[in-house]
Amino acid sequence: MEQQCIENTVSQTIGEDIYNRLIAEFEKNIVKNTRQKKTVYCFAPYAGWNNQQLVKNCGALPLVFFRHYGFRAVMVGGQVGEYPYLDTYLKGIQMDILQDTSVEAKVQYVEEHAREMDLVVLHGFFREYIPMMDKYKELNPNGKIYMETDVNSYSQDREEWNDEAFRRLLGLCDVVGVSSRRMQRLLSRKWPCVIEYLPNGFYNFAGVNMEVDFSQKENLILTVGRIGTAQKANEILLEAFSMVADSIPGWSLQLTGSITDNFKEYFKKYMMRFPELEGRVILTGIISDKQQLMDQYKKAKVFALTSIAEGTPNVAAEAMYFGCTMISSEIDAVDDIIGEGTCGRSFPIMDVNALSKILLEVCLDEDYLKKTGLNALHYGRSKLDFEKIMDRLYYLLYGNEAQYGTNH
Repeated sequence: MEQQCIENTVSQTIGEDIYNRLIAEFEKNIVKNTRQKKTVYCFAPYAGWNNQQLVKNCGALPLVFFRHYGFRAVMVGGQVGEYPYLDTYLKGIQMDILQDTSVEAKVQYVEEHAREMDLVVLHGFFREYIPMMDKYKELNPNGKIYMETDVNSYSQDREEWNDEAFRRLLGLCDVVGVSSRRMQRLLSRKWPCVIEYLPNGFYNFAGVNMEVDFSQKENLILTVGRIGTAQKANEILLEAFSMVADSIPGWSLQLTGSITDNFKEYFKKYMMRFPELEGRVILTGIISDKQQLMDQYKKAKVFALTSIAEGTPNVAAEAMYFGCTMISSEIDAVDDIIGEGTCGRSFPIMDVNALSKILLEVCLDEDYLKKTGLNALHYGRSKLDFEKIMDRLYYLLYGNEAQYGTNH
């Protein structure tokens, strides 16, 4: 009763029309200020995410935007297997599983959610994104788009970049990023937009202890990835190791990750050729527990990559973060992987002899291992901290919008 009397008195004093307008504006501001937090939608290309991608950039980006910038984060795609990492390492992230992954179905999904999409993240540069983002910008012209390309010179040479639809998609993006300096330089000469260097960094999903004790490192050469895929060319590493194994008797080689059937057959024949390497060449399979996986990096002195072509693998940042001397084939990201030569060495793609020579020289030089291992640790933590990389992306997208700033 008292409140109603006050309202009546105020409305009579300033006039009912003014009173109603002020109340309406006040309530409108209440709704605006209590609006659902900003939302980031991350789209998987084609079929959808697999579980391993959740603990790479694909999952780390929405997790950082959720944890540090207060966004609601949604990953969108078809289902490819099960997702144990979602509950283990990506708590708070929503995953929308599409039953239909056709372009038409994805465009319809965008149409239904466009107005709540403050930021769209595209992984890769694929044609199916064109009608999706056309629809997004039609319905939400103020929404932002970040394209994480992670292309390599092999894949980009196969695309028609002068295609009008591709160029239109680039024009819709607010930020286009690549993960290596070499590709940034190359694409800056070809693409009609600014290309940002946003490397694939390390994110501590499991909150593991980051301390590295170099005195506890072992004479171990490590590689991590999808073992046996043609792209990875892991056979090159095994052949090179067999050529120098007698000269570095205290060293072993470990391959960690999923293993193709073809590689299992190759490995069986390899061990028949080199039975003396039993126990020195080890296939662990997938190590799903992140703490256990990081422990492998901590104990390895050398990390080796033999890829034929790819972007910048996340495993490189992981290895550098834990002080591994880096050896890499001369893929586009090689300079980033070996820290311009301060963190390790490179060899020509598929050159077994060159790799064997490097393995021999590196493994016999303890001073070199200590120096490059320390350099790798410093390089990784100063340049490949994924939270810092996302701070830069956030600034590129939003500038100094303090109300959505980082809280870490």
